[in-house]
Amino acid sequence: MPRIFRTFLVAVIVASGLSSHHGSAAETKNVILLIADGAGYNTFQAASMYQGKWDGTAGRSLQVFDGPEWKKVACSTFSLNMMKAPTGCGTQDPALVYDPNKAWDRQDGYTWIKETYTDSAAAATALATGQKTYNSAINWSDLKEPLKPTVTERAKEAGKAIGIVTSVQWSHATPAGSSHARAADRDQYETIANQMLAGDVLDVVMGGGNPDFDNDSEPRRAKKEYKYVGGEATWQAIELARSQPDGLYQGFRPVSTKAEFEALVDGPVPARVLGTAPVGTTLQQARKKGASTDDPALDTPLNTSVPSLATMVQGALNILDDRPAGFFLMVEGGAPDWAAHDNQMGRLLQEQIAFQEAVEAVVAWVQTHSSWDETLVVITADHETGMLWGPESDTVPFAPLVDRGPGCVPGFKFNSEKHTNSLVPVYARGPGSERLADMVQGTDPVRGPYVDNTDIAKLLHQAVSR
Repeated sequence: MPRIFRTFLVAVIVASGLSSHHGSAAETKNVILLIADGAGYNTFQAASMYQGKWDGTAGRSLQVFDGPEWKKVACSTFSLNMMKAPTGCGTQDPALVYDPNKAWDRQDGYTWIKETYTDSAAAATALATGQKTYNSAINWSDLKEPLKPTVTERAKEAGKAIGIVTSVQWSHATPAGSSHARAADRDQYETIANQMLAGDVLDVVMGGGNPDFDNDSEPRRAKKEYKYVGGEATWQAIELARSQPDGLYQGFRPVSTKAEFEALVDGPVPARVLGTAPVGTTLQQARKKGASTDDPALDTPLNTSVPSLATMVQGALNILDDRPAGFFLMVEGGAPDWAAHDNQMGRLLQEQIAFQEAVEAVVAWVQTHSSWDETLVVITADHETGMLWGPESDTVPFAPLVDRGPGCVPGFKFNSEKHTNSLVPVYARGPGSERLADMVQGTDPVRGPYVDNTDIAKLLHQAVSR
């Protein structure tokens, strides 16, 4: 079969699967996807232990998203291949496909899990389009073609408002992949940022990456990095618009200060907002190191002049819920991944707790301003980072975390500084969430039934379509 025809046929099959309707999912008004970047099962568990929200007897958390009303499955995250550029082949590397027997092998499991990982760009693309691609691609295929449509584009076609909120730079891999941007290389930040601001697709964009501030939210006068906001000319135009009453940049009202973000939480708001928090990269994780990177209580105080992820989410919801057709919102806790890469347990706990507080803000909004009959919420991770297990896990494979009580760091050990191919959790509630049971790809001996990240995309596409 000629490659061109084969590519067309695959695209038709995938698009058909993504656009089909199943019962209540077609009636969903609002869809909210929350992604804890780099957070595996043990990241969620460690944060719950530290917060005193872990039931050791039942072996589950007491988080708001772990109640009986929520559907829970595991999810595989592997990419098409591990190349950083398109090969022109488009064929799945079978060595990367999740295999429970390899993943839990007590002799070689660590090695296989650590050597077959996805990156955030390929994972975000799979979650947005339902199609696998190579590592580093932003909605771009291994056949050197754009992958269409993203869930954002499908939601916009249905008349919904669109929001992208993250705790890292707003043009980083996960927010970029969740948008309508496309790039063969995730590091094309300037191009990606300008794509995200063009086309009247996004209504809310919020995150870090402000070139005028460093990672401690102090003014930066030299060595400014403009690529995350679209380049120096774009940033100057954004700031000029922000300096003017009711000024707009490409239809967005720019905001930056903590007070400007907090003003969005209640009352009348602009129809579209571009929020770049006053911090160089992440809201908190990249600030100066404290006396201990393992214990949050001994760490450097948090940046006080930046909004929390939860505040950003509350503002985004207040903006987006004015759309009669509803909205699609992607929220990323982006820095659990950064902390895990550096094996910083204290910062990992801080970032995961901040993410879980954003989840709580979403749940509170649903229960106060919407309902579980019209709003679908999906919580997951794009991949696991750090291979976090218990304190003896370097000699006892998969030794569990040790709960030491509320306010105490659990017994732990990182076994990697990179991403892994471990399964990640999925929690879902609202119309269509029951469809996860129909998408199960297999049963893991430890995590139970699991779907693939492309299945999450199918669920989202069906939910935003009308």
